[in-house]
Amino acid sequence: MRPDHWIVAFVILALAVFAPHTSHADEERSRRIDSMLREVNMQRALNGVGVLTINDRLTAAAQKHAEDMAKRDYFDHRSPDGRGYQERIDSEGYPWRAIAENLGAGLSSPKSTVNAWMTSPGHRENMLSPDYYDAGIGYVRPSGEDKRPRYAHYWVIVFGARSR
Repeated sequence: MRPDHWIVAFVILALAVFAPHTSHADEERSRRIDSMLREVNMQRALNGVGVLTINDRLTAAAQKHAEDMAKRDYFDHRSPDGRGYQERIDSEGYPWRAIAENLGAGLSSPKSTVNAWMTSPGHRENMLSPDYYDAGIGYVRPSGEDKRPRYAHYWVIVFGARSR
């Protein structure tokens, strides 16, 4: 093998070894989150409201809450230790002036979850409020390795507007 072929082979091997690996579960979660954002933004567009943009800090707060609900088998805006979404968002460092949170459990698709929220006045109001520009979305499908929670799907979407 020529020396330049060795370099190419080494680079390919290094990329394979050191490249970040994503699991099937991570890819599924990412697809579902993207789909959820599209569904919410479609509802906003149909109602004359601007689109939401994903915010990493809000997403971290939403994902951690979805994971916590699945792990500790509860479904509530307030965790068993009393933390609400305001505290979770503050802990991620999002400087908010307005925030809201929608939760979903049991429904497997983003479309069915958004449709359910659209039939609930409070959830609908959160989704369609022109006050929000940012969103964070969390999704968990428990693996069943541990104690099985009561729901097979957990959704959290946090809506936010930054302080000025």
